[in-house]
Amino acid sequence: MGKKSSEFFILFFTFLFLHSGFVLGQNQHKIDSIKVINLVETNNETIVNNYNSIADLFALTDVDSAFLYANKALELAKQIKFKEGEAKAYFLLAYYYDQTGEFIKAIDNLEKASNNIIEMGDLIHLAGCYNNLGVLYSYGINKKKSLEYFIKSLNISEKLNETYAQSQVYGNIAAIYKNLKEYSSSLKYYNKSLAVGLKLENLENIALSYIDVGKINVKLQRYDNALDNFISAKKLISEIKDKYRLTQTYIDFANYYIDTNQPDSAKVYINLAKNINDSINYPRLKTDIICLKADLLLNEKKYEDCLNLYDQAIGLYKQLQIHDALNELYLSKAKAFSELGKSVEAYKFIQMANEIDESFKPNEIVKLLGKFELEEASKEERTRLLIEQELVNQKNQNDIIHIRYNLQIAIFSIVLLVILIAIVLYFYVSKRKHNAQLELNYKTIDNQKYLLEENFKKLEINQKKLIELNATKDKFFSIIAHDLKNPFNVLIGLSDIMIRNPEIRNSHDFEQLIDGMFQTATSGYNLLENLLEWARAQTGSIEFNPDSLVLNEILTLNASFFEETAKAKGINICIENPSKERVLADYNMVNCIVRNLINNAIKFSYQKSKIEVSTHQENEFCIITVQDYGVGMSIDTVNKLFKIENTIQKVGTADERGTGLGLILCKEFVEINGGKIWVESKEGEGSQFYFSLPAYKS
Repeated sequence: MGKKSSEFFILFFTFLFLHSGFVLGQNQHKIDSIKVINLVETNNETIVNNYNSIADLFALTDVDSAFLYANKALELAKQIKFKEGEAKAYFLLAYYYDQTGEFIKAIDNLEKASNNIIEMGDLIHLAGCYNNLGVLYSYGINKKKSLEYFIKSLNISEKLNETYAQSQVYGNIAAIYKNLKEYSSSLKYYNKSLAVGLKLENLENIALSYIDVGKINVKLQRYDNALDNFISAKKLISEIKDKYRLTQTYIDFANYYIDTNQPDSAKVYINLAKNINDSINYPRLKTDIICLKADLLLNEKKYEDCLNLYDQAIGLYKQLQIHDALNELYLSKAKAFSELGKSVEAYKFIQMANEIDESFKPNEIVKLLGKFELEEASKEERTRLLIEQELVNQKNQNDIIHIRYNLQIAIFSIVLLVILIAIVLYFYVSKRKHNAQLELNYKTIDNQKYLLEENFKKLEINQKKLIELNATKDKFFSIIAHDLKNPFNVLIGLSDIMIRNPEIRNSHDFEQLIDGMFQTATSGYNLLENLLEWARAQTGSIEFNPDSLVLNEILTLNASFFEETAKAKGINICIENPSKERVLADYNMVNCIVRNLINNAIKFSYQKSKIEVSTHQENEFCIITVQDYGVGMSIDTVNKLFKIENTIQKVGTADERGTGLGLILCKEFVEINGGKIWVESKEGEGSQFYFSLPAYKS
């Protein structure tokens, strides 16, 4: 279904200014009072602050008046060079442009506010700016920049122990995970946001957090939990004073009832949302409500009607430069076209949805999230060690106090029972015992210091390992979450089209669909095969059995294996100067290396060209060369090959796709066998891949 309403929390009035949920009459009374004060006020800075306060009070009831007074504040603040007043005015203008759907202007004003706040050294308000910039960037395609701002805001908030801001940023990071369909991680951060809201007893944010947690539980098919969350949110809905947020809340309720197939309840909340938005007229919310209506029509199988509404929503989102909603809208249109039997149109919109996903650069976001999670884990570990050390220190202090207390009791008893000489002797003995205990305590402390230093060293080593593992994990998750999933998505989509439209089997498109399924399945199988080999290598479970191998046999076998694939592109595979040179290596690994290199050569070769495979011996190694006359590579691309942290995805001359995993696997297998791998290439002329293996000594 189409994506409705923003998933992100924006901190404007609840965070930066002293704005509260007064009803209209109370706000107007305050506005009138401030206007009267300004008539006699002579201090320009105070006048600027009063203009900003009026704009703040107008924000929830009359955005045009808010815009007018924020501009007045900005103009005067610039004249008198009042940075704080400028920052507040820019902030208010950003809020205005956000509500009116002019997000580029909102970002521009908010960045100006941030620059002034940085000059002022005001970290609390800077955290709010960074959070809001993250929200505004989330509307477009630069999701990575959005996440970077959220992380900056969280770091500042944690440093200042600003729990309210932390709660909002937790919710925004949860939304990032939700968009990546990492629902377990999303639920973790939504629960963090809810926990802070409960601690602060902020009823409005508690209600919104319950809704977010409920939506994730729906995605995880935990419907009972989701129902409990929405019931809890309903009890607090009267606490939401901001009409914008209240409208979003009703939209979220409608979404829940649509997802759980309760159309009558969904219509009730759609009407509630529409009635409020008719009075405030926010373009983003208006478009979200159109999406809800389209989703209801889709569920009611009124496909032509829902397509018209989806087109209307897509046009409005594009006009507002909002990209985060287009993916699910395209998928909803694809579903409608599929139900109408229009498989070509359905496939077109599936492709458009995939292109939107690609534009968000999910691999970069996953990599940044991995780094963020690593830093969070390090923070938690450091906190744990500090707490443990404080407990140890406290225990030592308690032991010393306890010892002193016992000694005092003993001394007091001896004073009562023995003569002066015994008392003197007791003090002498007690002093020796005390010194011995202190020495023991010093040794204990030194030992604990040594253990602590060792633990910190181990932590540094583990942190380095975690960084390496994180790079591997990023690559693995990138392939699993994107590259490996895509072939199956395409196969499922094409299969669904064929199942739902049996008449297509006799149409002109049938052969094209079958060919597309075959190419996709082949690509997915090759990727899975490399992925499994790579996973075995990473876990150390792959067996290494070196033996005497005749290179020409392996080269000939693989040339025959790819003969049909090469013929399809008119490519001739030549084994140059066949010889019986032997190497000492593992057969399966060498076969995998040759297979991947020939496959790559075919992929990037031009039609009706050739691939030359040759061997020769240099000193104690045999050198194998796989040369193609295809598209070649730039120096920058060559330098990035064979590295797990670099993702290189080039499209072949027949639109073949890959992940770069095969070359990484080749490098690992070559090095396991005691050899090296390298490449020479020129763009437009082709590439030569070389690898060496130890020659067999008879």
